[in-house]
Amino acid sequence: MKPLFGITVSLSFFVKHSGGLTSTVRFRPLRSHGSSALHSQKVAKSGEFKPSLICPVHGQSRRDALNRLLGSAAITTVPIPAVAAPPMSTGEADNVGARFERSIRPKPPKVLRSKLNQDFAVLLMRSSYNALDQLDCVPMDQFQRDFFLIRQAEYEPYVNILGPGVVQQGNLVDPYYFDFISFAQYATISRDMKDPPEFFEEKQPEDMGEDEPMNFKPVIVRREVDAKLLPEKHSEEVGTAVLDRLNEIFAGTTSSIPELGYRPDSSTTLAALKQLTVLFVINGFAWEGKVDIISKRDAASQSGSAAGTQFQVVLQSPANLWSGRALQLRKSIATNDFFFKTVRVLLSRAGYGIASSDIKYESNQEITTFAIN
Repeated sequence: MKPLFGITVSLSFFVKHSGGLTSTVRFRPLRSHGSSALHSQKVAKSGEFKPSLICPVHGQSRRDALNRLLGSAAITTVPIPAVAAPPMSTGEADNVGARFERSIRPKPPKVLRSKLNQDFAVLLMRSSYNALDQLDCVPMDQFQRDFFLIRQAEYEPYVNILGPGVVQQGNLVDPYYFDFISFAQYATISRDMKDPPEFFEEKQPEDMGEDEPMNFKPVIVRREVDAKLLPEKHSEEVGTAVLDRLNEIFAGTTSSIPELGYRPDSSTTLAALKQLTVLFVINGFAWEGKVDIISKRDAASQSGSAAGTQFQVVLQSPANLWSGRALQLRKSIATNDFFFKTVRVLLSRAGYGIASSDIKYESNQEITTFAIN
C-alpha cells in the first residue's frame, strides 16, 4: 500500500464532500525515523522501511523492536502506566470553544503560491509524525484518532471560506491543502504534547506480512525526554530530517548548502542561509525568499565570529502562511515553522545557538528574525 506522509493504512478517517459523499482513507503507523540524539535511549532497532517515494526519512523500526521484546524483563517489569492525556472526543474537536476560535482566526488567504514538490511535502509531514513517535509522549494510536477528529472538524469550515474547487483534497502539492493538513497535524501534536505521562500503554501493529490483516498488541512505552523539552526536541528532530535530506539530494551539486565549518563569520553564515532559502523555494515551499543581516556586534565582527549577528528571513507566500498564523493564535507549543527548524539545526552544527527569535506572519509573508550566539 502506498505510504502517505508518515502514515499508511490502519485508522480510517472520513471527510464529507460538498455533495454529501464520504471519502475513506486508512492509515497505519510507519516505522519511526529520528536523529541519533534520541536513539541512545531507545531499544535497538531492526528492519528498514522501503517507501515508494523518492524522499524517505531513512531509519529503522523502534516499534517492531519493542514488539519483539514484549516478553523481556526490560518491558515486563516497568511500573503500571499512567493514563495518558484523554483522547480527543468529537465534542471537543467541535465544541463552543473550537467554533469561537475558528470565528476569530485569520481567514485563509487566496494568494498566488507555488505548488510544493511532492517529495518535499511528504518529507515535512512525515518527519513531523516520526519526530513525535520518537519522543514517546503519546500513544500513536491515540494521536491518529485525535488527528482524524481535528481534520474532520476543521476541513469543511476551511473549504467553505476558500470556496468550491480551490482546495484539492488529499493533494499535498496543493498549497491550500498542505496549509490545512499541516495545521491539523501540528494542532494535534501540540495538544498531545501537553502534560504527557511518563509511562503509557500503546497498541502497536505486529508485522503480519503485506497481504495479512493487521494485528495490534498492547505495549508499555516509557517517555525519556523531559516534558518541558518536548517542543524543542520535536523541532530539532524535524529540522534534522529536513536538513539531512536536502544535503543528501544536493550534495556535490552547485545547489548544495555551503560548508560552514566551526563558528564561521557573518558573510559565510549568510551565504549558507541564502542557499537554504533557495532550496525551500525551488521545492515550492514559498514563492520567493530573501535573507538579510540587520545588525552585527562589532566585537564579534572583528574576531571573525558571527556571534551577535541578527538575521531576517522573509518568505513570500509560504505553504504555511495561514497555518503558521493560526497555530500562533492557538498558542500551540509546537508549530510548523519548517524553515526555522532547519535553520536551527544548520547553525547548531556550525557551533551557533539562537539567542533570540521572532516569527510573524503579515502581508502574505513569514518573517523570521533571529540573533545567534
